[in-house]
Amino acid sequence: MQIRTPKKYQGVQRRSIIGCRRLAFYLLMLALIAIGIAVILNQATLAPIVQSAVFDFIGELEDTAATMAVPEPTPTLDPRNSLGEANNYWLGGALDEATDLYINIAASMPNSVEVYRRIALGLINESRYGEAVEYGERAVNADPFDAEAWAIYAWALDWDRRAAEALAKARYAQELDPANSRAIAYLAEVYSSLGQAERADLLLEDLLEDQPDSAEGIRARGLLKWNRNDFAGALEDFKRAYGLAQNMSYIAVDIAIIEKDLGNYETAQEFLQQVVDADPYNPHALFRLGEIAVSFEGNPAQAMRYLQDCIDLNPRYLYCHFMLGRAQERLGSIDDAAASFAKAIELGSDNPQHYYWAGYAQILLGNCARAMGYLEPGLRLALQTATQRFAADIEAIIPQCDPTFIGRADLEGG
Repeated sequence: MQIRTPKKYQGVQRRSIIGCRRLAFYLLMLALIAIGIAVILNQATLAPIVQSAVFDFIGELEDTAATMAVPEPTPTLDPRNSLGEANNYWLGGALDEATDLYINIAASMPNSVEVYRRIALGLINESRYGEAVEYGERAVNADPFDAEAWAIYAWALDWDRRAAEALAKARYAQELDPANSRAIAYLAEVYSSLGQAERADLLLEDLLEDQPDSAEGIRARGLLKWNRNDFAGALEDFKRAYGLAQNMSYIAVDIAIIEKDLGNYETAQEFLQQVVDADPYNPHALFRLGEIAVSFEGNPAQAMRYLQDCIDLNPRYLYCHFMLGRAQERLGSIDDAAASFAKAIELGSDNPQHYYWAGYAQILLGNCARAMGYLEPGLRLALQTATQRFAADIEAIIPQCDPTFIGRADLEGG
């Protein structure tokens, strides 16, 4: 049985005339109207604040978008594989291939003095002496107390015809390590470049007494003998040095030059071929092969292939431009030959022979004014050399453009 309990009387609920929600709405509207009036009345003060807030908000959006658009960072390449490959090329005598690889990984190994040293040596091998100086400087920056780095830096300066600058670097290398064979040998070469052959002799005598198998020291001694026209003695030293350091192709090129000068062209070609087999774009070897093909084999077409490869590798190697001109002249391409001779001089040649051929090509083209622009400075250069080689050759063709020319006395008097 359910008992019903009567509910307590609560009376009738009446609605408020203004509800809570409506009251909140009215208050919000009044606040917004007040703010709007305040903004209008204080526009000059509030506008920059509002503008700054808007710009900050837009900037945050842009940063977020930019961050979302940035690709995932790529991992740093491990240079060890390339380093191993470069080392193998280096030891095999392919210095050009090795140098390219070393340059590619150098940025990943900024403190590896050995990498920078080898780059400098490789660039010397490619006749890129200015770049070799830069990497020699990087080598000493990587390790300021490395004697070989300073020695190679000095050697690069010497090859770049800056022997006076090289001297201080070479002497410092010797001070860092008085027994370092490369430092002593390169210092001797710098002394030789400065005309101090006696000091070079003394250094090398002491070095080879202590280290008789120093390839750098033996080659430096060979250079001194070569400068004294002791070709047999120089050749003996170069061959011994090459036997000790067969990956140093520039020593093989030294041997080939002497063999060529002695008339042993086939032997010279054999040594040069060894170089290009290991290092196909060695500019020194390509130049000498081109020279032999033009001047002694009478094969200018073959010479052009060697010389064009040389120029493709190093467009600033002026000797290949000159010899390419000789090959072009032999083939009857006088316009091309004249351009090649002019390029060699533009690149800084001070060889009277180059001026002779540049002038002669212009004579063949009928351009006497341009011919004299080469022949007169070429004759002055020839007269300044000890042997005055090519002076007579230049004097012989000047009258073709200047019939009043009577000889070197006339030029000197002018």
